[in-house]
Amino acid sequence: MTQQEFLEAYDRYADAIFRHCALRLGNREDGKDLMQDTFMHAWEAITGGIAVRNMRAYLYRIANNLIVDFVRRSKRRPSTSLEEMMEEGFDPPNREKGPVKGYEEQIVLETLQHIEDPYRTAVILRFIDGLPPREIAALLGVSANVASVRVNRGIQKLQSLLDPHE
Repeated sequence: MTQQEFLEAYDRYADAIFRHCALRLGNREDGKDLMQDTFMHAWEAITGGIAVRNMRAYLYRIANNLIVDFVRRSKRRPSTSLEEMMEEGFDPPNREKGPVKGYEEQIVLETLQHIEDPYRTAVILRFIDGLPPREIAALLGVSANVASVRVNRGIQKLQSLLDPHE
């Protein structure tokens, strides 16, 4: 991959990687730092001879590994203050086909933080980041079937938290 191709990949994926990191960490500044670290790690690997077939999946894998490392180092569970993020300019993508219809996106994102991690991550990757199940599977190191099950169970858990009477 040439430097120009890498810069094009940065232009194409930087905003999505930033949103992913900021949402997972609940902090725009940490999200920005991890987005930059993600691209630094990717560039170092590519210039070191690593061949990347799917740049988007590769970047998400690096970002997720950095998020895990960050959370372990800080010894705190990631939480999201969506109001604070939106006040600082965070604009979650507006998706017509969200995981739960009939609820404001803000409420869904806040409620999503109360779901256990394997399901929360799968739902974020699918509906916030827009990744297809096969890329989610590659990113998480599981089969496509397991990735789909995690997305579906995450949606079920999200729906039960949003409307506990059904």
